[in-house]
Amino acid sequence: MTAPPNSRPVVAAFDCDGTLICGDATRLFLWRARGPLGCLVDLLAISPTLIRWKLGRLSTAAFKERLLARAVARTPPHRLQGLLVEVIPAALITRLRLQAQHRLVWHRLHDHRVVIVTASPRFLIQPLADHLGVDLLATETTDPRHATAARPFRLLSPNCKGAEKVQRLERWLAEPMAGTDLHAYGDTRGDRELLEASSVPHWRSFASASVPYPQPRQGKQPPWSSLFGLLLLSLAMVGVSRLPEAERRSLLSALGSLPLWLPLLYGVLLTSFTLRYWRWRVLLGALSIGRRGRADAFHWFRGFALTATPGKLGELARVQALHDSLGYPRIPLIHVFFAERTADVVSVVTLLLLLAPVQVLGRLPTLGGSLQGRSMALVAGALLVAFLLAACLRHSGIRRRVARWRSRWRHRLPDPALVKALIPASGVSLMVWSTEPMLLFLLSHILSPGHLGVAQSITIYLLSGTAGMASSLPGGIGVNEAATVLLLAQQGVPIGTTLPIAILRRLMTPWSIVALASINSSWLLRDFNRTNDA
Repeated sequence: MTAPPNSRPVVAAFDCDGTLICGDATRLFLWRARGPLGCLVDLLAISPTLIRWKLGRLSTAAFKERLLARAVARTPPHRLQGLLVEVIPAALITRLRLQAQHRLVWHRLHDHRVVIVTASPRFLIQPLADHLGVDLLATETTDPRHATAARPFRLLSPNCKGAEKVQRLERWLAEPMAGTDLHAYGDTRGDRELLEASSVPHWRSFASASVPYPQPRQGKQPPWSSLFGLLLLSLAMVGVSRLPEAERRSLLSALGSLPLWLPLLYGVLLTSFTLRYWRWRVLLGALSIGRRGRADAFHWFRGFALTATPGKLGELARVQALHDSLGYPRIPLIHVFFAERTADVVSVVTLLLLLAPVQVLGRLPTLGGSLQGRSMALVAGALLVAFLLAACLRHSGIRRRVARWRSRWRHRLPDPALVKALIPASGVSLMVWSTEPMLLFLLSHILSPGHLGVAQSITIYLLSGTAGMASSLPGGIGVNEAATVLLLAQQGVPIGTTLPIAILRRLMTPWSIVALASINSSWLLRDFNRTNDA
C-alpha cells in the first residue's frame, strides 16, 4: 500500500543578500551613491550612532535608517533616480548566484510559491523580484526619491530579519506555517528563525537535501591574546619605571616626540603596502584576471583584516570577497595567494642569507671569515644543488615519473604564466622586505639613537617575524616581541628601551593594519543582515 501524496502547498523562501545574490544590496547602494570617501564621511558624521549600535544600545533598524537617510539626503536627485532605476537593478541581476537561480527556477517549474524574504529595503530589491517573477517581503521604507528636509527618509516597518522574517511570512501566507512545506534558503544568523521554522532548511546550500542551521558552539574562547597584550604593556611600564632617572627622562622625552615622526613612519608603511599591491597585480596580470583599480585594491586590502593568523591563511578571505564582489575565479586566486607566500619566503631567505651570515651560515667553512667569502660559499652550495638536480632530471626513469606526476596533477597545478611571474614578484617582495624594516630602524633611532643600523634593522625585523610565524600563534603574538627584545639587546639597545620599541613596532604592523583593514572592510559596511538586533 503506497502512502498518500503530500497535499500541503510548497513554499520556497529565499534570503537575498549573500544567498540569492553575491554581496549585500544595501552596501552596494551606499557604495554607488556615496563612494568610498562619502561612506567614510557619513560614518564619521554619525559616529555616536555607530558606537551605540556596535555596543548593542541601538537596533540595526535604527542604525540602518540613520545611515540610509544621510546617504539619500546627500545624493543629488538625478543621480539617485539613475541609481534606483538603472544602475542598482542591473548590478543586482549580474550578482545573481547561478546555483540559486537554478534552484529558484526548479521551484517555479513545480508550481511552488516562491518569495524573497530580505532585510534589505524594498526599493532596492523590488526590481530584482520583478525580474525573477517572484513575490517579495522586505524592509518597508518611504520612497527615497521623494525624501526632503521636511519629510526625510524613514523605515516604515521593523527590520525584516530574524523572527520578523517568520512573522512576515506567516502574514503573507495567510495560514499557519505548519500547513505548508516550507523550503527556506539562508546564509546568516539573521535567517536562523526562518530556517528552523521550515520543514526543509537549506543552510548555505542549494542541493535538494535538507541542510539545517548549525548548532551554536558551546563556550567562548578565552581572551588570552588581549590579556597577553595588556601584560606586555604592563611590563613596558614597569621597565620604564625602573630605568635610571637620566635614561627614563630621555626615553619619555623621545616618546613625547614620537607623534612628530608618525607621518614618516606611516609613509614607510604606505610604501610597503603599495609595493605589496604592485606584486598582487603582477601575479593577477599574469593570469589576465581583473585590472588595477579602486574596487580591486579595496577588496585586496580587506584580506589584511585577518593577516594576524597562522601562516596568514586568514588573508584567503580576500579570495571569497573578490569572487563575490568582482567575479574573480576562486582557484586561480588561491594559487596567487600561495605565490605571494612563496615570493615572501624567497625574498626573506635571500635577505637573511645576505645580511645575517653569522646566523644562517655560521656552520659553513669560512673563506677568511668575510661576508664575501660566506657569500661565495653560499653560491657554490647553490650551484652544487642545481647540478645534482639537473643530473637527477636527466635520468630517464626520473623523467618518466615526473611526466606521469605532471599528467596526473596538471589540472590542479597553477598556470605556467603564474610560475613565470614569480620572478618579478619575488623582486618586488625584496623591495617590500627591505622597506618595512625601516619602521624598526626609525623607532630605534627615535628612542635609542646610534645603536642600530639599517642592515641590523632588516635582520632583526626578518628574524623576529620568522620566529613569530614559526610559533603558529595569531600574529606571532608574544614570540615576535620576545625575539625583537632579545635581538635588540644583543645590538646594545638598553633593555628598558627594547620592549617599547618592540611594542610600538607591532602596534604599527600588523595590528594597525588589521584595524585599518577591518574598518575599511565589512566591519563597518558589512551586511546589515549579519548582525543581531539589540
